[in-house]
Amino acid sequence: MKNLLLLLAATPALVLASCSSGGGGTSGFGFLTLDATDAPIDHALVEEAVIWVDRITIHRESTADDSVDGWLTLYEGSPVELNLLDLTNGITRTLLSAKRIPVGEYRQLRLLVTAAHIELVNGNLYTTDDGSLHLTSQGTSGFKVFVEPPLEVRDGFDENLLLDFDLTKTFKPIPANEPLNANSFKLHPVIRAVQLEGTGELTGIVTEDDGMGGFTPVESASVYILPPGVTDLDDSIASTATNADGNYTVLGIPAGMVDVLARKDELSALAEAVVIQAGEVTVLDLVIE
Repeated sequence: MKNLLLLLAATPALVLASCSSGGGGTSGFGFLTLDATDAPIDHALVEEAVIWVDRITIHRESTADDSVDGWLTLYEGSPVELNLLDLTNGITRTLLSAKRIPVGEYRQLRLLVTAAHIELVNGNLYTTDDGSLHLTSQGTSGFKVFVEPPLEVRDGFDENLLLDFDLTKTFKPIPANEPLNANSFKLHPVIRAVQLEGTGELTGIVTEDDGMGGFTPVESASVYILPPGVTDLDDSIASTATNADGNYTVLGIPAGMVDVLARKDELSALAEAVVIQAGEVTVLDLVIE
């Protein structure tokens, strides 16, 4: 828990001023804080991945499109820079702090991305400025983020919604089989949205046998949170990667039982039926072999 608090305290928080809102009609107001974090990306491949967002809107219905009323503008203003590689292992960036919105359930967010770039370790840079990085499917209103189960805003309460970016699916190289030699990239953010109330955290260290009777931390091991019995990593609930000390932290895991898989190259470890409790931090250390 100490390490997690230090990571969060070291994160530069960016608070966006409230600008405008629409819709309404429901009595009472709650207060919404919006944080962003990131699932793992292949650090051997990517040097930097940055997006800029200049508008965030929210709606009660998951099926709402641009033509319907009821959209609330949570933020609109100067583009906010998010370096997604900085947002791992419990580190978050506050996009919105205590925004006053009507009570009720909300099922859809829109994030309008104005620009982005991705830089690979070989120096190749793909950017929206020169067209080598393409924004897909966001139209004029932004990329859709579905909130399931819905965000519940209660009268007078503070609610926290976590946006978990999955970079392994957000940036797609063209052609797909040679990312370091890609002609271009497509950007379509894949984001898990979860209300933090009712969720827990998982933290620990991933190690391997050092061959001398001890264990050594494993850097850049992928850690996947899976529904019990599920083996397809595409169906993972959440994921992260270990830091240089082998530590990992995953936020916003729904309370209940999960399986946890750690993997680095050909080595792996699986812990089954790990219990996650709401509002609690579960410690799980894994030895890959």
